[in-house]
Amino acid sequence: MVLEEIYIITKNENQMKKVVMLMVLMAAFTIGYGQTSTRQTASNYLKHGDLAKALETINQCIQDPSTATDAKTWMIRGNIFLEISNSKDEKVKALDAEPMRNAMNSYKKAMEFDTKGDYKEDIFAKVNWQRNNYFNEAVEFYNKKDYRNAMNSFENAAHTMAIANVSDTLALFYAAACAGMSNNREKAKQYYVELLNAKYKSPALYMSLSDIYRQDKDSANALKIAREGQKLYPNDLKLFLAETNIYLTFNQTQKALQYLRYAIQKDSTNPTVYFALGTIYDNLSNDTTKPEELRASTFNNAINCYKNAIRLNSNYFEPNYNLGALYVNKAATINDIANKLPLDAEAQFKKLKNDADQYLGFAAPYLERASEIQPSDLNTLYSLKQIYARTNQQDKLKVIDEKIDNAQHKK
Repeated sequence: MVLEEIYIITKNENQMKKVVMLMVLMAAFTIGYGQTSTRQTASNYLKHGDLAKALETINQCIQDPSTATDAKTWMIRGNIFLEISNSKDEKVKALDAEPMRNAMNSYKKAMEFDTKGDYKEDIFAKVNWQRNNYFNEAVEFYNKKDYRNAMNSFENAAHTMAIANVSDTLALFYAAACAGMSNNREKAKQYYVELLNAKYKSPALYMSLSDIYRQDKDSANALKIAREGQKLYPNDLKLFLAETNIYLTFNQTQKALQYLRYAIQKDSTNPTVYFALGTIYDNLSNDTTKPEELRASTFNNAINCYKNAIRLNSNYFEPNYNLGALYVNKAATINDIANKLPLDAEAQFKKLKNDADQYLGFAAPYLERASEIQPSDLNTLYSLKQIYARTNQQDKLKVIDEKIDNAQHKK
């Protein structure tokens, strides 16, 4: 009798446990179904254009654990915010301060939870549509020369596509270019690094990023990026010259000279290399801390390099101007020496004055050519005025004064 009673009690306890478990399962199913039903209700509100109720309802879903990690929930939420963003109704717009940002964040969440890729194409279509809006907006800002806002819009375009795990390197490259034009080096650096991480390949990328590091006085990274670019593009002379500029910035003149001489061996038909080499020799010839013999030899080297650059490209403004200025500065140095002579050194004084005038004569045709290439460049015009006044060429002096007056009124 006792054994039978114990058995009955045990059996009843097991039955009660089963009932309790069944009730728990039913409750969980009811809650889960309820939130799924709520999500469908939000979708229905969206279809009928009731965005206030749609937003209120979908936000209930993202706060519930049973639907908060469901891709469909976040997809619907993104669609609701997208419609709010596109609405012209002020009451609808008042529902959220940043509907587009919240739409994109919702699509990003949907991508995270969409492990099977059920919504991949739909999300791509949505974000690509918005990417094009940002891109077109950026182009409008760019055409208005509003480079700061153009940069922001290109960045938005690129980062919008990142939601769909797509690298929009074109928008990112334009964002970097606009950052450069708006003098925002930090942003430009950020974009170029993102491009490198996205495996974007372009000589301009390596050259620009290296130059930013150079301007930031970060010689290690400047050289690293320049050399990485050279490995990928061994025949790109500009990347080669980028390393030269780094050496010049950090006063490693001999290394710069070595690289430029090597560059001329690689390509003796490039006027840019001759001009770059000429500027180094030019600077050395004006460095009063250097021995006189070195200054004299580098002066002649500078002349030869500038002449070679002009020979290869007669329309190249910079070597024409620099060579003219080199001669003018030489004349000024000789004049200073002459003016310091004692009064009884008349013969030496006349010789030095003649030498100075000879250098002014050498300078004139190059500065005149520079003025033909860039007629409004005031530095060139002032140099020519100095020459014509010193050599008493009154007719030319009158013409140059008129040119200066016109150039000043254009500014």
